[in-house]
Amino acid sequence: MDVTPAGIKLILSTLQDSEFDQAEVIIGDVRLAVARNGQELSGATTPAPAAIAAAPTLAAPAPVAPAASPAAASTGTAASTSNSGHVVCSPSVGVFWRASSPGAAPFVEVGQDVARGDTIGIVEVMKLMNNVSADIDGVVTAVHVDNAGAVEFGTPLVTIEPKA
Repeated sequence: MDVTPAGIKLILSTLQDSEFDQAEVIIGDVRLAVARNGQELSGATTPAPAAIAAAPTLAAPAPVAPAASPAAASTGTAASTSNSGHVVCSPSVGVFWRASSPGAAPFVEVGQDVARGDTIGIVEVMKLMNNVSADIDGVVTAVHVDNAGAVEFGTPLVTIEPKA
């Protein structure tokens, strides 16, 4: 497959219509890496074994609700043991990365202040890195997934105590 301007436009259009913040496509000896809003490409990349025709499009994530009731906590679906805090959940199935690369400091730690838009981690889906951002200002009270942990859509990643 040859890389053409029309093919590049298709790749960019697919990224724009998806939930992903960045994508890397390798076709033969051509590598195309793109990111939204001038974000820095993150994560170590490895060569893809085959060409990628288009990035998958995912349904929009459900709105994130405050921590679940105590009944939900006993089933393991709650993100916090208390009834306070805002839970940031995974936007898709994939692997959760707490840092931008091996050996780098985690994006967030318990007790750290975060602002709306700060990256709290990355969910990798088929070599596509999707930055997960805080959607409120506050203090991180819990990190629920270890580095390189498998996550599903809606898996609680981080709990943030909103600032008063």
